[in-house]
Amino acid sequence: MRHSAPRPDKSPRSVVLVQPNYRLIRAARQMAISPPLGLLYLAATLEQNRIPVRIVDALADNLTLEGTVAAIMDANPSHAGFGFMTPAADLCAETARRLPRGVTKIAGGPHASAVPEDALKSGFDIVVRGEGEETLPEIVRRASLLKIEGISFKANGRPVHATDRPRLDPDSLPLPARHLIARGGTDKPYLSDGTRFTPWAPILTSRGCPYACYYCPKDAHGHAFRARSPENVLREIDLLVETYGIKELIFYDHLFNFDLVRAERILDLIAGRDYRLCLRFVNGLRADKVNQRLMAKMKRAGTTFVAYGIESGDPEILRRIPKGETLDQIRRAVRLTKRAGLLTAGFFILGLIGDTVRTMRRTIRFAKSLDLDGINLGIAIPYPGTRMERMIRQMGGRIHYQKWEDFLTRLGKMPYTVPGMASEKQVEAMFKKAFVSFYFSPRYLLRHASLVFKPSLYRSVVRGLRRLVSDLSR
Repeated sequence: MRHSAPRPDKSPRSVVLVQPNYRLIRAARQMAISPPLGLLYLAATLEQNRIPVRIVDALADNLTLEGTVAAIMDANPSHAGFGFMTPAADLCAETARRLPRGVTKIAGGPHASAVPEDALKSGFDIVVRGEGEETLPEIVRRASLLKIEGISFKANGRPVHATDRPRLDPDSLPLPARHLIARGGTDKPYLSDGTRFTPWAPILTSRGCPYACYYCPKDAHGHAFRARSPENVLREIDLLVETYGIKELIFYDHLFNFDLVRAERILDLIAGRDYRLCLRFVNGLRADKVNQRLMAKMKRAGTTFVAYGIESGDPEILRRIPKGETLDQIRRAVRLTKRAGLLTAGFFILGLIGDTVRTMRRTIRFAKSLDLDGINLGIAIPYPGTRMERMIRQMGGRIHYQKWEDFLTRLGKMPYTVPGMASEKQVEAMFKKAFVSFYFSPRYLLRHASLVFKPSLYRSVVRGLRRLVSDLSR
């Protein structure tokens, strides 16, 4: 059997890894530009295998589609790998189609892993499903595609899906190849919404999640929680401090505190270094795994900010997700975090399956009752391949999105309907009402007006206000 992916000539194998420019997508308003950690891990493993690699970060450089193609071809690669989320699927496919036939086009990331056949139809030669650190070097070495696990490709015009590749041990990976991007990704143009100090850096200390929230795409990293050892994590932090002089470290983990013994060990090691770093946990700790001891260690290590994935203030909606937490556990976690003197935010989602005007009002009331310093509010999105997508169709609902770019997280639009739940207009109205009700309540204004006058918080507060105005103007 012969596969249809192009065979490059006998020039040295080389790879360009591409982060798309999400700002080119219609209606996108991108404020945060984070280093592409996924691509940096891939690049590090390619370097470890002595395969030349470059990164084109079209988002950081704000490249046009034509500029992205030119930057890729400037490296004269044999392979071009694209890592992208759902909203950029069409943009990446169009970029790939403009590359010469002699360049093998590879798609990876959560979207391509969820719908590999769609990626193959749109112009990619190979799809890397799941983690690519072990897979990509095998592809570049010209191994027969039929012998490579974890990929999809076409043979005789039909899609072929190889067996899944086993999940890897994160401790086996080299540290991200930050030297391949500007200033190691520790300063402008790289910036997160809440960045207080520069140089700064994001870090990911674990992969996978064993919980079953129906809206969460799991195709890239899977359901098994796999953690880096505390010593491995500290090796990366040491490098970031000693090489780049970082002052702020942002943890991107969704489950940093899943294993409390490991989490506390990492915090103890950071505190023992006396680096005086500002630590921020932005993706949402588990509220049911918070205790006073953990909060004390976080404070001692330099933590200033913690976010929790709360999602809903209605017990039944929370149970259906299923989040695996109770409202009382969330209240307790926020109370302990505030008692430790840390800024605290919560993630909330409106338009979850079964949400009504009554349940969404309950969510807003719950958010206001928690003494949070901020909220991150979104409307539920049925990403391709998720259980939520299947549930909507099984319940006789309809997903309205027409193009992949419609899956932008901050459009403020209700993307689906299900009989018996709130209408699109009701969800969108409650979305705007929630922001106004939370941020302009007299209680919140009295408690938080002083934050604007703190020098270390001024820039992040102003960025937050700009984002609030942007959300309300949709």
